[in-house]
Amino acid sequence: AAHAGYITDAVPIERVTQEVWRAAINQPEANLALTLAEPVVAQCLGMMLRSESPVIAVHDVTRLIALSGESNFATDIATRAAVTGFQASGDRRMNFVSSLFSEAVDYLVSRDLPGYVGLGDRIKDVSSSIRFKQDIKRRVIEIVQGYPAPENVESTASEWRAYVGLISDALAKR
Repeated sequence: AAHAGYITDAVPIERVTQEVWRAAINQPEANLALTLAEPVVAQCLGMMLRSESPVIAVHDVTRLIALSGESNFATDIATRAAVTGFQASGDRRMNFVSSLFSEAVDYLVSRDLPGYVGLGDRIKDVSSSIRFKQDIKRRVIEIVQGYPAPENVESTASEWRAYVGLISDALAKR
């Protein structure tokens, strides 16, 4: 269903976003929501919140990941989200969470997108593929922003897991 959205603009961005996320969480061995819900990602958020600058945040997050031995796709995204937490104005916790989810979806779309350029009326060329990805990322951020992170959500693994599950359900529109 997600792939139909890559081909025709008759499928709204909202639906494409939903289907891309559903595909990401319905993988038997690589459920993206479960990966993002790992405690090390919450620890990255906590480290970023305690840091005084993006440089210190990246250093501390990278060190945390190295010491944990849990370097993976989610921790790579968490490292980028630590920088984004400082770049945008407003709530750094929500900046991190928005970046975490939007970068995850961006990766998924970027992985599939080249095979669809020129196949339909939605992605005719490189420029339209860039706009398509930006539209999906914006939609993900809108959804995530609708679920403000509770204070200290990063403090316990169960709170973080529940919060990531809430956002995942919202993205999948369950």
